[in-house]
Amino acid sequence: MAIPYTSADFTTPRANGDSYIEYPFITQGDNATKVYHLICEVNHDDYIPIALDTAMSNATAADVLVLPFTADATAYCVGDYNITKRDGNLMTFDRQFANIPADRNKILTGTTTYTFPGFSLGLANATEHTAGAFTSTSTTTTLNASTSAQVGDLVGYSLTTNDGAGTQIGTSGVTIALTGTSSGGVTIRKLGALANFVSGSIFTYPWQPRGTLNVATGSFVDFKYYLPGVTANISDNTDIPLSTIFAPTSIPLSQATSPTPSDYLTKVSNEDMLIVSSEITRYKGNIAQRADVKVKAQ
Repeated sequence: MAIPYTSADFTTPRANGDSYIEYPFITQGDNATKVYHLICEVNHDDYIPIALDTAMSNATAADVLVLPFTADATAYCVGDYNITKRDGNLMTFDRQFANIPADRNKILTGTTTYTFPGFSLGLANATEHTAGAFTSTSTTTTLNASTSAQVGDLVGYSLTTNDGAGTQIGTSGVTIALTGTSSGGVTIRKLGALANFVSGSIFTYPWQPRGTLNVATGSFVDFKYYLPGVTANISDNTDIPLSTIFAPTSIPLSQATSPTPSDYLTKVSNEDMLIVSSEITRYKGNIAQRADVKVKAQ
């Protein structure tokens, strides 16, 4: 068994040749952020941890005899790890200094199931298209009006007819377009009790209704990092802001909600990302990480 001894050569930690630099996010396109691992040896009785957040500006600040790397004042102490007592009075430990990582955006993290909002029909935002006449078959009525209605769209209609004896009959409602503008009008299911045409309109809407959409979709994460006392305007963890989660005021979306269906469909058209969660966790030492999970609007 080795005889314990104390060496004057190890009263100050020595970073040995096993020290190395880690690039934790190089596979995500960040080849600048580093974690410095100073693998140190020191007499057990002379070991003293240094304060978290100490910058690795020189060997004295890092409390090692000699730095094994070029000094980096943007790397901060995040703690000593793997503290191990060896034979005799020596001990080893891994003293780590980490940069505050750069922001990383739209990092694909996998697939998640998300419920996208549905929306009700925009009755209050209808556009009126005047009809010049109507024709009917045994099953359909066609109002001759130039519109943007497509097959399957919900459309409104309003029709006034005269029975030939001076009595006018009005009929209106919402139904499905059986044909679109390619027919020179909009064909709907047959309207009953029609006689001589007086006037008519077709109403189209800025959006069509739909139910909520529960689908599997890619999830992406934006990462941002903070070190209280170093990051501007962040004095402690309570100053770290959470991002605003996409949360409509109510479902289904309507003209009275925020966002409105028009606002939301603009997000879909622009392929905007919706923040569905925002979480703050510890990265290393006192460095905090905010992770915003996003999905593409659809």
